[in-house]
Amino acid sequence: SVSYFIMCAATSRIPVNFIIIREGVFDKFFKLLGISSELQTGHTWFDKRYYIISETNDVAQRSILANEQFCKTIDALLAEGFDYVKYKEGVLKVGFNTFTDWRWFKPGVIERSANRLIELSNFIGTQKPPNSARKKSSVRKKRAPALPKCDIEGSIQFYIFPPKRSFKGRPGKWVQQRKLWLSSAAYVCLIGVISLITGLFPDPYPAVDFAIAIEKIATYGILYFALPAMLLHLLGAGLHLAGRARTHKELLWIVFFSGIGYSLIAITVLPILNGVFDNSATITHPSKLIDTDQSRGRTYQYYIVIQSWRNADTEKLQVSKSFYKLAVSRLNETVDITTKAGAFNIEWYSYRFASEVENKEK
Repeated sequence: SVSYFIMCAATSRIPVNFIIIREGVFDKFFKLLGISSELQTGHTWFDKRYYIISETNDVAQRSILANEQFCKTIDALLAEGFDYVKYKEGVLKVGFNTFTDWRWFKPGVIERSANRLIELSNFIGTQKPPNSARKKSSVRKKRAPALPKCDIEGSIQFYIFPPKRSFKGRPGKWVQQRKLWLSSAAYVCLIGVISLITGLFPDPYPAVDFAIAIEKIATYGILYFALPAMLLHLLGAGLHLAGRARTHKELLWIVFFSGIGYSLIAITVLPILNGVFDNSATITHPSKLIDTDQSRGRTYQYYIVIQSWRNADTEKLQVSKSFYKLAVSRLNETVDITTKAGAFNIEWYSYRFASEVENKEK
C-alpha cells in the first residue's frame, strides 16, 4: 500500500521558506494568546483558513503570498485533500501523509493538482531576489545555477530554517533556543524513566499500605510537584520561544515530555519527602516474627511476616537484606514495628528486634 504521496516541482531559488497547512484549534488558541506569531498574507479569507509556518519575511509577504491568485491556487490544491503546500530551497511540494482513500485514484485529481503546482512554480519563477543577492551572484557566478532536484522524501520537517541573509544571524539563535528547551524536556523525561526503573532514589521510608501509598503519591506528586514544575518549565520555554509560527507546536512536545518526566520523578522522590518532613508522633507496635519470604523482580526483595497490629491476621513488610538474614534464624522473636503518619499522610514504618532495644537500655 502507498503510505504517502508527494508532488514536487523545481523552480528558481528565492530567499523564502514556508509551509502552508490548515489552521487548527491549537493554532487559533495560541495565536490568540500571542505565543505564536503567524505570517499574514493580508487576505482575510485565506488567513482565517490556513496557517503559514514561516518566519516573517518581506519577500514572502509582499511579493508571493500577497498575490491573491497565488493564494487561490494554494486553496484549490488543499481543497483536493492535500495536507500541505511547501516551498524550500527552490523546490515546491504538495502532499499528504496518508494515502488510503480510494478517491485519490479517480481521474482528474492528479492532473488538476499537477497543473496548479506548475502554475505556482511558474509564478515563483517570476520573482526576483533582492538586489544584494543578485549582485553577489553576478560577481561570483557567471551563469545561473542548475535547478535543484525534486527528491521524494518520506517525512516532512515542519520547522523551517529561515535564510540567514534575510535575518542576520537570528535563525542560529532560534534553532539553539528550540533545541535547548526540547532537549531539556527530553532529559527530564529520561531522568524520570531511569529513576523509576533503576531506583535512582532509594526509599528509606517504606509505606505500610502500598496500594494507598501509590494512590496518594500519584495525587500529591502530580498536584504539588509535577504540575507546578511542568508549568514553570513551560512558562520559561514560552517566554523564550514566543513570537514564531512554530512555537506552540514545540510547546506541546515540551508539555508531553516534561509532564511524563516530572510525574515519574515525583513518584520516586515523594516517598522520601514524606519521611524527611514527617513531624508526627512515633507509635511502636511489638509484633511476633512468624516467617520470612523473598521474591525476585529486577532485584531480590526481602520480606518478613509478623502478627498484625491492625485488623488483619498477619502483615508482610519489606525489609533490608541484612535484617532478612537475621530474621531467618530468629523466628518467633518480637519485632518492634515503628510507624509514623507521614508528611503527606502516607504511613511508613521502620523495624528492629525488641531484644536490641532491651540491650541498649541495659
